[in-house]
Amino acid sequence: MEAAEPIHLETPKSYSKIDFIEEIVFNNEKDSYKIQLGIKENDLLIKVDSNKSKDIYYYQQSYTINELQNISIVFTMYKTAKEIIAFLKDLKYEIEEKNENLTIRFNIFMPNGKNKLIEMDLKKCLPDTNSIINYCLEKIKSMELNMKNSEEKLKMEKEKLELEIKGLKENISKNKSEIQNLNNNILINQREINNLKENNKNYRNENNKLWEEINKLKQYLIISNQKVNEKIDLDSKIIESKSNINFILDYIKQNDKTLNFNNIKLLFRGSKNGDRTSTCHELCDNKQNVLIIMKSDSGYIFGGYSKVGFKVNNNFDYKIDNNCFLFSLNLKKIYPVIKDKEVICHIGVDCGLCFYASLAFRDNFMRKKNNNICESILKYFIDLENCFEMNGGQSYFICQELEVFQLL
Repeated sequence: MEAAEPIHLETPKSYSKIDFIEEIVFNNEKDSYKIQLGIKENDLLIKVDSNKSKDIYYYQQSYTINELQNISIVFTMYKTAKEIIAFLKDLKYEIEEKNENLTIRFNIFMPNGKNKLIEMDLKKCLPDTNSIINYCLEKIKSMELNMKNSEEKLKMEKEKLELEIKGLKENISKNKSEIQNLNNNILINQREINNLKENNKNYRNENNKLWEEINKLKQYLIISNQKVNEKIDLDSKIIESKSNINFILDYIKQNDKTLNFNNIKLLFRGSKNGDRTSTCHELCDNKQNVLIIMKSDSGYIFGGYSKVGFKVNNNFDYKIDNNCFLFSLNLKKIYPVIKDKEVICHIGVDCGLCFYASLAFRDNFMRKKNNNICESILKYFIDLENCFEMNGGQSYFICQELEVFQLL
């Protein structure tokens, strides 16, 4: 066998992922060397290790088949156990039958940048050929067992995967069925939604028609009320404007649907009957649907309405009147009573027709400034921005005129 040219080995990028499947160990007087052979991506890999020398590193090099022919021992490219056995048989033949030396050479890169040629006579280094062959065969047997175990493991994993795939297919089939059912339900729901939309459209049309009818009726009622109000004559010295009269009468009709009236009777007028509260009680007590109108010395016109009415009671009695309200014609505002408040006073003769703790006039009301709006009015009536807004911010006042009417 011809000696080969020195082989320049390149420094590998990584050793941790290389699987060395063949190993040869030999000793000489100075050192002990170990040569490992392996395959990575169909390339031959060589690893040289020394126990003593500090200047030998690990290297690897890829070779083609033609390049391998120039090495002293021909290393065949192998992947399986059978190929390794064939290689070992050839190696045994080379060692036992041929007389020439079996030399392998490595050109090792040194840390100082120089190369070192290592020549190894395998025939001299291997004292017992059969032992190394047997050792390699045992390694191969172990590899075959590992491969068998790996095959069994792979088979089990394959069966497991097949079962999982089967389960997945069943789930996919089941999901397809469920998806189909969902799609069917979606179609059914879509049809129902379309029907509901169509019904809703019809309902909206009907609703619009009803609203048109309601608006027509409202207009009719407004016109009717206006006609009724036009027929009703309020004999007032305080209110001269017809719109102010209708402002009060329209609210009474809206607030009390049970009340029907077509006439308003004057019960008392201060400029006509005098400013004594006793006279006012005599003419106005025990009457229902009573409307009181005052004009203060500040020029403000305001008053109140009670469905329950007033009377003298020296023991003081207070009545609930949920139809009661106060009003301001200057501000064009209505102040409804808070529900279930005892706001109508049945009290002594010296006090006039009184809304409890809110609005009151007293004896000699056209001569004395003893009539007043109370601060506690906010506890009994709503929509007031301040206590005295009906009289322009003043609490006490003299009545320039006071009138009491009854709705009949």
